[in-house]
Amino acid sequence: MKILIVDDEPLILKGLVKIVEEVAPAGSDICSAFNAWEALETMKRFMPDVTITDINMPEKNGFELIHDARLEGLCDRFIILTGYDEFEYVRQALRSGVVDYLLKPLDKKEIAGLLSRVKEELPAATDSEYSRHAERILAYLQLNYMNDLSLDHLAEHMSLHPNYISSLFKKETGDTFVNYLNSLRIREAQKLLKTQPQLTVCAISQQVGFDTKHYFAKVFKKYAGTTPGAYREHKEEDESIQAINGKD
Repeated sequence: MKILIVDDEPLILKGLVKIVEEVAPAGSDICSAFNAWEALETMKRFMPDVTITDINMPEKNGFELIHDARLEGLCDRFIILTGYDEFEYVRQALRSGVVDYLLKPLDKKEIAGLLSRVKEELPAATDSEYSRHAERILAYLQLNYMNDLSLDHLAEHMSLHPNYISSLFKKETGDTFVNYLNSLRIREAQKLLKTQPQLTVCAISQQVGFDTKHYFAKVFKKYAGTTPGAYREHKEEDESIQAINGKD
């Protein structure tokens, strides 16, 4: 099991890591981060099964970390840790759908029980099962990339846990679910921009699964390095030059 621990206080983080190392299920892999930004970057390569995070951190707090991590498909299970026993935190934690809410100082028996529970909930799969799931998921995306897709939707359709799918994506493609889906959509959009000149950029954005032309243009530029309109114009110029050279 992969466990990520996040706290902006170095001494506390060191202590948390030591405690978790003592009580985590055998074979667990433990990583740490000093803030939410570092945690998000760590998640992209580590893909934790569960993240233990402090709430009060500078620039981006624990709840914002949870929101961003889930949005990018980086982690789905969280244990919130804080030194403040306040109802508002408890209410936000429940709304965020976290595994549990713990107060500092950390109780070894309590965290041990939680981590054991998380371990039991993780799907166990052989390599052959893992490969079969990967093939099904990638084939489904190829056929349905134009639809409104999310990790939760995919998990429900495939009867798998969202975090399991996240880990699978990282292992099979080296990428996150969101990046893989966006890359797929942009590749399909490039084909349409090149071969369907009668279609508007807005129509193409809808055909490949984007709600708005503006968001499509933003994602397209991120992955293709240019805007949809500029990409189409460049392709048309290349084809004109090829046609002229062909006549010569």
